[in-house]
Amino acid sequence: MAEKLKNKKKQKHTRTQRKFAPEVVETKDFSGKIVEGDGANKKLQISAPVWYQHQLNKFKVGETVTIYISSRRPKRSLAQNAYYWGVYLPLIGKETGEHDIEALHKLFTGKFLSSGIKHVLGQPVRMTRSSASLSKSDFTEYIMSIEALTGIMAPPTDNYYD
Repeated sequence: MAEKLKNKKKQKHTRTQRKFAPEVVETKDFSGKIVEGDGANKKLQISAPVWYQHQLNKFKVGETVTIYISSRRPKRSLAQNAYYWGVYLPLIGKETGEHDIEALHKLFTGKFLSSGIKHVLGQPVRMTRSSASLSKSDFTEYIMSIEALTGIMAPPTDNYYD
């Protein structure tokens, strides 16, 4: 019995395991926060409204859909990271002439992942979150923020986002 458990692979979440028929449309994940609503009711505040709208646009008007809500926050994937460092940052460097992709990364994390200024030894220091700590949907919103700032659209992500 213990040997069976040891050899058993970690199972994916049941929603991501399903095999859908070709006519079924499935969105990529997007995130939100549960906030106070009217009285005892709560509301869902979408974290990335542009991404959410992009996902909704996959459906026809009047189409019946199923909504699944979970507190699970899948971490930014290694494929997303490979896309960011190997495709998108070099493209921005080529388009802008700034070929130091580490400097571009610092600019973008400082602008979009800043948690404020902290004084250390009397000197102001911008504190930023690591892009590695982002969820998949937060990382997508991060890429979209970079697109808006630079005006450089991210190339297709077919082989990088799962």
